[in-house]
Amino acid sequence: MQVLLIGGTGLLGGAIATELVARGHSVRALVRTGKHIGHLRTLGVALEAGDMRDARALRRALRSAPAVITTAQGNPLSRATPMRQIDGAATQQLVDLARQAGVPRFVLVSALKADVGAAFVPQLAYKFAAEQVLQASGVPYTLLRPSSFQETFDDGFAPFKRIIERFGIGMTMGSGRGQHSFVAIHDVARAAVLALDHPAALNQIVPIGGPDDLSYRDAYRRIAAITGRRITIVPVPRPALTLGGVLGKPVLPELGDFFAFFRFFDRFGYTCTTPDWLVAALGSRRSFDTAVREMYVSAALASQ
Repeated sequence: MQVLLIGGTGLLGGAIATELVARGHSVRALVRTGKHIGHLRTLGVALEAGDMRDARALRRALRSAPAVITTAQGNPLSRATPMRQIDGAATQQLVDLARQAGVPRFVLVSALKADVGAAFVPQLAYKFAAEQVLQASGVPYTLLRPSSFQETFDDGFAPFKRIIERFGIGMTMGSGRGQHSFVAIHDVARAAVLALDHPAALNQIVPIGGPDDLSYRDAYRRIAAITGRRITIVPVPRPALTLGGVLGKPVLPELGDFFAFFRFFDRFGYTCTTPDWLVAALGSRRSFDTAVREMYVSAALASQ
């Protein structure tokens, strides 16, 4: 199958590219800049230069009506790619142009509880709006809604691992008591590729989580037990998150929106039940303990 991948330079997008190539798909990736494209080049992915906010670039990328997988999302810590543009208007534009091009399948990687969280978290509101546009478009679709990534506690995704290693602190944004179905990026990538042609995924909303439901506090305790580190859990209270968003708004307008996600986690949790058909198709999902051993123990041995 010919597939257009949007967001291929990210961690999840790169994992999806790997899975697509491994399964024999012909892959093109729309890339905004020349940064972080080494992995895609190594895989032999055809690169299409363009910004997903540019309709002309999207029309070129959608030539020959490829199937589409998009993981694109904005960065609340950057003015260059705000969430309201990427998760919102640009994704909706992509859906409309995909409809015009007659694409055979559209896999949108959204977020767990986008519907519930739309009233509380701007980023989830943008994603939920894009979901609704896709569902109304007539394009055959799958809405993949992953829970929090296990890689949140690894290098290169969030600062939590560096804070653990340097200061022995497990920081939680809010109380850290809300439960998450922490899932491996690789498992989400496999699910996204399976969704291209699995009959059970057609025109469905598909939640995906890992086999373990844990709070951030539970996660830090697991990391401490497996690595032998002493980790002191330090919560950042919800009012402090709100204040930080207000104070940071002149420099980072979406910082408060980002912190709203953590307040949502605290209030509602972030757990799900992965559909039986997907569990069977995946065969297995990486456990949180296995993830910790790979991210901390194996990584430490490799660096010696």
